[in-house]
Amino acid sequence: MQKTLVIFSIVAAAALSMLGYGYIKATPDPGGLTGSFPAIEIIPEFFDFGEVAYGEVAKHIFVLKNTGSQPLELKRISTSCACTTAKATVETILPGQQTKLTVSYDTGAMSGPHGKGDQERIIYIQSNDPMKPQIEAIIHARVN
Repeated sequence: MQKTLVIFSIVAAAALSMLGYGYIKATPDPGGLTGSFPAIEIIPEFFDFGEVAYGEVAKHIFVLKNTGSQPLELKRISTSCACTTAKATVETILPGQQTKLTVSYDTGAMSGPHGKGDQERIIYIQSNDPMKPQIEAIIHARVN
């Protein structure tokens, strides 16, 4: 019984060590950053269109802000589905400034039953923010 407890303790300690190591590796490393750098923020991070008729194009404007002290460069904007497009007004956002990110979701682009019901799409924004090189915005709709 005691031998089983010792073995369990060793296995649990090893598992926790691996989890901790994985967390540290997954956390962005600022690379010794000191001083100033760009910082991206998106408002809101999630938008729900609610009920949308199949075939309609739903649009929403997100706001991208640079809360850092250096120019923020938008390197790439992509989406999880060809039925969704996203375009920023500018590619470089100065410190303390913001820009619009217009997202269009074409509900008719997905045919068949998988194009109806609860739908979720993701917008990926890659920038030169060293702490958050990629952020995501999510849209949701219930397509009828």
